[in-house]
Amino acid sequence: MKPEMEMKLQKIKRVSNIFRSICKMGLVLAACVFVAATVAILTGHGTLSFSGFSVPLAPLTFPSRFVLAAITALTIAVGVKGIYHLYQLFGNYGRGDIFTTESAGQIRQLGITVLLWYGANLLWAFTAVAVQRTPVVGQFHSDSLVTGPIIIVISWFMEMAAEMREENELTI
Repeated sequence: MKPEMEMKLQKIKRVSNIFRSICKMGLVLAACVFVAATVAILTGHGTLSFSGFSVPLAPLTFPSRFVLAAITALTIAVGVKGIYHLYQLFGNYGRGDIFTTESAGQIRQLGITVLLWYGANLLWAFTAVAVQRTPVVGQFHSDSLVTGPIIIVISWFMEMAAEMREENELTI
């Protein structure tokens, strides 16, 4: 490999390892948010907000709080899934495995996570309306319905390119 390409690869590895550490911190932060949100929901203190929808916790019955806690856990799990796949992807890049089928698979999982995030937003909006039983004002973005499939298609192209490269490397 040319020295300038080796330098670029080393830079990719270094930056990827930094971002992998950031993802690790994100996973810890998500766990802390989950614990704090669950405690707040079950004790009924404060207001829980997500994606522009707010739910005051004090007037909720215990079964409503339990449902809200489960939906919050699902929402946070989707975020954790995204951070986990970024962690894996940056791990691949940190080892120099950039255009591989494994990296393409992690990118595909990120596209699926974007679609799941849309579902979590939808679920959260319906939950906010259902538990308050009054009109609710909030924002709802459907851009994930476009972004997710685009990421999945890009990952499919990357996987095909990686397979073609691997086949060419075997041909002598």
